[in-house]
Amino acid sequence: MRHKLFAKLYPLIHAMWVHRYLILLPVLIMPLLMTAGSFLKAKRYYAQTTILVQEAAMLNPFLEDLSISMNLKQRIKALRVLLHSHSVLERVTTELELAPVTDKTQREVVISNLSQSLSVTLVGNDLVQLGLNWPTPSEMPVILNKVSDIFLDKLRAPGRASVDGSEVFLHKQLESTQQDLELAESELALFKAEHADNLPQLQGMKVQNDARLNSLIQETELALLHAKTQRDNFFQRLASTNPVVGMLEEEIVKAEAELAMLRASYTDRHSAVKAVLRKLGRLKQERSRLVDEQQSLSAQEVSQLWQRVANHTQSRDNNNQPILLSQFEKLQQAESQIQTLDGELKLLQAQATQIQSKRAEFATLEKQLKILQRNYDVKSRIYNQLLERYEMAKVTGHLGRFEEPDKLQIIDRPIQPHRPLNWPWWLNFLLGIVAGLGLGLSLACAVQLLDTRLYQTTQINRLTRVPVLARIPNFPGSSS
Repeated sequence: MRHKLFAKLYPLIHAMWVHRYLILLPVLIMPLLMTAGSFLKAKRYYAQTTILVQEAAMLNPFLEDLSISMNLKQRIKALRVLLHSHSVLERVTTELELAPVTDKTQREVVISNLSQSLSVTLVGNDLVQLGLNWPTPSEMPVILNKVSDIFLDKLRAPGRASVDGSEVFLHKQLESTQQDLELAESELALFKAEHADNLPQLQGMKVQNDARLNSLIQETELALLHAKTQRDNFFQRLASTNPVVGMLEEEIVKAEAELAMLRASYTDRHSAVKAVLRKLGRLKQERSRLVDEQQSLSAQEVSQLWQRVANHTQSRDNNNQPILLSQFEKLQQAESQIQTLDGELKLLQAQATQIQSKRAEFATLEKQLKILQRNYDVKSRIYNQLLERYEMAKVTGHLGRFEEPDKLQIIDRPIQPHRPLNWPWWLNFLLGIVAGLGLGLSLACAVQLLDTRLYQTTQINRLTRVPVLARIPNFPGSSS
């Protein structure tokens, strides 16, 4: 067993012995090189600052709707890219004077180093660590403080811009909507003032007035018809009792009385008697003619005739008016009543016609009123919603400014580091030994694989496939 193990290890040991110098030289050289490199390498320092993002209002059910979330977990990648952007790092370089303003090459180098050395890490959901790997420890706190300020400003910017922009936008929109609302109010008020007597609220009363007017018109028409009937009766009576016939009757009576008195003194051949007889005959003849023609007189002619008679009678005796004159007065009263009823009927009909025309216009007016009212309602609703949202935006802004000092806190300020990140020289020395040993073994393996010489009988057997009969040792001092 030991013989087999030695047989297997012998080629490895033989190769290491043959290439011993190739193995030992890297082991001796690499520790020295790495130790010297540790002393010559520039020292790097690391510092960090920790920011706590505490959204207390989001945990309060009464303020949850008024607070704006930072959305740190969703925005951390964007914030990391933003901090590594050229504009932000150039701003840091310029404000902290890390490189001369005139030397653009050096500024680009510093910006590149900052981009490579700066790290942003989210720890959990509420902590952010900003780390910096930098060769100058005195500059690190200043750089981290500046980067922290920029990070906090970028973190607050969306919410602050959203609230401020919302307030400005809602204020402008509120003013514009208020003007539209006032214009809609003016149009609606002007329309109601112009058509105050034909608004929808008055239609019920107009229907009642229309029904009442129709009822009054019917009553007036009946009263007018009754008055006309009564007047026609008076006309018929007056026509049947012609006042001229009555006067002729009076003259006939007077003539007969005079004739009787003359006959008492004279004979019929007396001239006075003959004159009275001729007068009496003419009166009777005229009475017969009037009696025959009284059926053809019109109401207007009868009225004119009675008017003349009344004037004649009043002029003769103002105290003793005939009975027929009272009938004429009743006729005049009937005419006056007819005129009154006729005027009242025309007035009622005009009012009814006016109401009917207004009711006919009501459909168009109602359509226009609904359009104006709908426009006003829409403007009013939009204005109320904008006003509510504007007040909510103001409250949200006040809440954000109130909780801003406690919402973002730097709980770990950066300090100037004193220990570099470089490894100590002894660790580099040990690593040099390990690295040298690995390099030497690697070189020995490479040389051994490239070596075509034969060192063992097994190699000869494997190549020639014939047995080895004898071995000639190498005697020192031999010629060949």
